[in-house]
Amino acid sequence: MIKNLLTNKTLLVALCMAVVAAAAAQAAPAIQVDRAASSAITVGQGPEGVTSDGTHVFVANQFSDSVTKLRASDGAVAGTFAVGSRPVALAFDGRYVWVANYLSNSVMKLDPSGALVGTFSVGEGPGGLLCAGGNVWVANRNGNTVTKLRASDGATLGTFEVGTRPLCLTTDGAHVYVTNNNSDTVTKLRESNGAVVGTYRVGDGPFGIAFDGASLWVANFGDGNVMKLATDGILLGTYSVGDGPVSAIHKDGVIFVVNNGGDSVTGLRSRDGATLGTLPVGRSPIGVTIAGSTIWVANFGSNTVTKR
Repeated sequence: MIKNLLTNKTLLVALCMAVVAAAAAQAAPAIQVDRAASSAITVGQGPEGVTSDGTHVFVANQFSDSVTKLRASDGAVAGTFAVGSRPVALAFDGRYVWVANYLSNSVMKLDPSGALVGTFSVGEGPGGLLCAGGNVWVANRNGNTVTKLRASDGATLGTFEVGTRPLCLTTDGAHVYVTNNNSDTVTKLRESNGAVVGTYRVGDGPFGIAFDGASLWVANFGDGNVMKLATDGILLGTYSVGDGPVSAIHKDGVIFVVNNGGDSVTGLRSRDGATLGTLPVGRSPIGVTIAGSTIWVANFGSNTVTKR
């Protein structure tokens, strides 16, 4: 669990999980991670994508062709479900779990119980998912496209060209932003019709992306940093994190960045990019989600999920 702790002159290992109250906005306290409260839960082989419905956490096991369901309260395994070939990404639309099967060129729609609702063809090498506005957006890594599906029935609403090797997506409610890993860019698509309305240069090998309610945060794998952008692409700041940042997620004024090469997660204050601390996780972490006040990280190299 995560608890409040005043900073002192010793080395901080801190991650912020609570909104800084307006009365304390001038001097936000650090929120330290209780290392003893962490746990590593064994899942399938090569866990990468992870998502939550609030009561359970779902993990895509890339080399087991399965999804593991964990109880969020204590990490107990509540089920394992067979899916397509090389599942790498997950997303929850408020009712169903969506799975991107990289080698099957498909996405699956699962009931949280694990029951298969539907399988839908998409582009080549689906590897990123976003549920937004009643639709599911799929980043096709090998096709250099994004496919838009209607969540209710899986109907294809459009396929849109983006940069080279699109990996991750986020939304500000009106636009979808896509990281293009081999183009070193972010593509901005109009959510209503998929039209490209901007392409922004970022760092080396952009991977994860998050929206904090006002700004975008892009994890640049090759640079070991995160860039903060305005939604029109203007650079607002660049902040060093750990080695090989791959994922980013926003929660209560904090950007959590997963460092694949550093086996760690770094917390940045979204207001100014200040580092709030770094905590260790398993080997080669990739995916991250948040359930309540707990961070869950999929450790690709350990075949585990770290619960913090």
